[in-house]
Formats: sequence, C-alpha cells, structure tokens
Amino acid sequence: MSARAGVWVMALSVVAPVQASLRVGGIVDVAHAIETEDGRAQKSELTVLPVLEWRSPWGIDWTAVGRLRADAVDRLEPQRPDQRTVGAWSRRMLAGDDAEVELREFYAEAYWGDHYLRLGKQQIVWGQSDGLKVLDRVNPQSFREFILDDFEDSRIPLWSVKWEVPVGDRWLAQWLLIIDQTYHELPGESGAYAFDASEFRPMLAPDEAVLSQQFDKPDRPLRDADVGTQWSARFRGWDVTFNYLFHYADQPVVRVLRTEGGVHIQTAYERTQTVGATASNAFGDFTLRTELGYTTDRYVFSHPGSSDDGVVRGGELAYVVGVDWMGLRDTLVSAQFFQSGFDRGRSAVRRRSIETDATLLLERTFMNDVIKVGGLLLHDIDRGDGLISPAVSFDYRANLIVRFEADVFYGNEDGRYGQFDHRDRLVVGVEYGF
Repeated sequence: MSARAGVWVMALSVVAPVQASLRVGGIVDVAHAIETEDGRAQKSELTVLPVLEWRSPWGIDWTAVGRLRADAVDRLEPQRPDQRTVGAWSRRMLAGDDAEVELREFYAEAYWGDHYLRLGKQQIVWGQSDGLKVLDRVNPQSFREFILDDFEDSRIPLWSVKWEVPVGDRWLAQWLLIIDQTYHELPGESGAYAFDASEFRPMLAPDEAVLSQQFDKPDRPLRDADVGTQWSARFRGWDVTFNYLFHYADQPVVRVLRTEGGVHIQTAYERTQTVGATASNAFGDFTLRTELGYTTDRYVFSHPGSSDDGVVRGGELAYVVGVDWMGLRDTLVSAQFFQSGFDRGRSAVRRRSIETDATLLLERTFMNDVIKVGGLLLHDIDRGDGLISPAVSFDYRANLIVRFEADVFYGNEDGRYGQFDHRDRLVVGVEYGF
C-alpha cells in the first residue's frame, strides 16, 4: 500500500470467527501548475486515490488502491493516450480526453510460518537512490511529468508474484515472477514533457520519407515474463542486498532502416539482465548508501553512418554513492553522486561513454513538523544542465496539507534536463486525507 494512501479515519469491524477488519480511506489531491515562460496553465488536476484494506480472519489480507484523475487543461497527455506500451490488464479506463480511472494496486498477501507471499498488481522497489534510478527497474515508469512526480506516483504497478523466505540464520531471499508486459509510458510528441533531446529519439534528415512504422511488444504472460531475485542480510551494521533481474528493458529499441525510397522505423523490446548490489550503514549522524548495477544489453542511438540500423548495443555499469546527514534538529541533508558508463566499443553514439550526475536534497521542518521547507537539485556534471525544485508545505490540519512548489530547468536545449528549459513551472496543491 502506498504511503500517501496511509491516511485512515474510518474503520469498520466485520463479524467473523476470528476478528477481521475493513478499512476505507484515501487521498484527494488538487494541483494547478502554471508555466513561467508564458503564464499558460500546464495542468489543473483533480486526483482521488481511494484505498480499501481488508484483514481477513483466515490470514489472507487484501489491498486495493484506485486512482481517478481529471485534468481540465490536458497538456500533459493531449487527447487520448494510445497506451500501446501497457498490458491489457493494466490499462487505464479513459473517459474522454481529460479523465481516467485506474486500478493502481490490487493484491493479496499472507504469512505461512517464515514465508511471505504477495500476489497481484503491486509495486516492488529495489535500490536506495533518490531522484535517479540504478536498480529500481522492476516496475516501469510513467514520464507524463518527466521525473517531477514522486517515484511512488509515477511508478507503474505490475501483476506480479513476490515470495520471501529466510535462508539460514542470516539471509532473506526474495523471488519475483512478473507476468505483466507493461513498459515505460512516454508522452506523445505534443505532450508538455515529450522528449526532444537527440539522445532519446532517432535523427532523420528533413528530406527522408518514412515509408513504414512497426511496433512489436511482448504479449505472452509466461514466456515473456520477467523473473528476479534479491538476497538481503545484515553484516556488522551493514544492510546489504544482491540483486538479479532477467527482464525486458522498459525503454523500447527504435531501429531506423534506410532504403533508396525512404526509411522504415521498427520499434521493439529486447531482453536484458541486470545484476547489482546495495549496502548502507549509519555512522552517528551520517548514513552512507551505495548502489551498483550492471545491465548486459543496453541500446543507444548512434551517429548517422556508424551502424546499419541507427542503434548500438553495449553493456552499462552504473553506481551511486549517497550520504545523508541529520546533525541538526529537524533537518536532513542528502547528497548523491551518480555515474554510468556505456561500453560502446568503437561505435560513435549520441550519449557519452561516461555520464556523471550529482544531487542535493535539503529539508527542514518547523513548528513540530507543521511546516516543511526543502529543495532538490539534480545536476548533470558533463553537460552542465539540471533541475532545481524548491517546495514548501503546510499541514493545516492532521489530514489537510497545502503545498507550493517550483520546478526550474536549466542548461543546453539538447540536454536531459535542459530540453525542458521552456517548461519551468509553479505549482500549488492541496491534499486531503479521508
């Protein structure tokens, strides 16, 4: 169950041989965003997240989380999204161009002795990094608002099986089976946060005619399933995990095949493997976090003429080192250093061989956590572009929060963040728990 939906004010008892309970609650969120460049509204959105939680008398518990969302502006996903990257059982129900209903999560969970089993549509979180991902690749992501949404809200839950069982006296083994062929949701060309940087799209000459476009997506629940395992333990104060995931990469591979009459564009998903590990430990007021991941088959766009189909395959090694400091009362300072290297061989590709990013998160609360002031900086050290997101929230009541945010992009228009330099925005929101 998501943390945002953990606000409850109603509990109903169910008469049964062993006491059971039904809890109903959720969140109502209203948010309005204005772009600073021209004063246009970017979104005017109402979101309702109803949550139903049933603790049965037989030891099997059920959780359901829905999402009803309506946007009067309709600039984030103009018109009706085609949802072609989403599996049939995970798609949203669309009501016109600006409203939708979605079953976000729906799962059953139970303990049998030392074993824990959770079946259904759920989020599975790996890794410990904030802002950018290294191992958090089990669930795909919606880029409807680029990376401005919390991961919890932008992560797409999948129909999955998660089984946890202790191994020996120290280890906890987690096994995953994911039968949902759903992948990243990317905004269309007319979306406010449509990717425009050359690193993320095929480059065609102005006079090249597109003769055909083909889109292939895995659709066999078992043969195309993803599987993974995570082994976690604690050694001398260190919390460590070892991770392995055999999966389809959530980002599709777009190949451009050139002929005398024009080009043929083929979009497909490719298998890959991700292997990694994490470790964290606390030292007084400091917490050290590390995360490492290697992806065996990563496809990136090449420069014209350097490959037959416009892409190059290679391995990618990524890591992050983070330090959290809470030496001041009611204050958090968190800094992270990310780096990823792509083994391109001798091919000329549009991404750098080594990409380096840094993040800085500052948060402080006042008046017994009634007011929270903070900000996040994401900076691409190689390109010099980035994102600054200051925010202030006020807990007007225990279940009513008012927040003010800003999202400011800067840098080169062909950078990962700088491409949205014209999308700086101011956001005001109200969140009510019921």
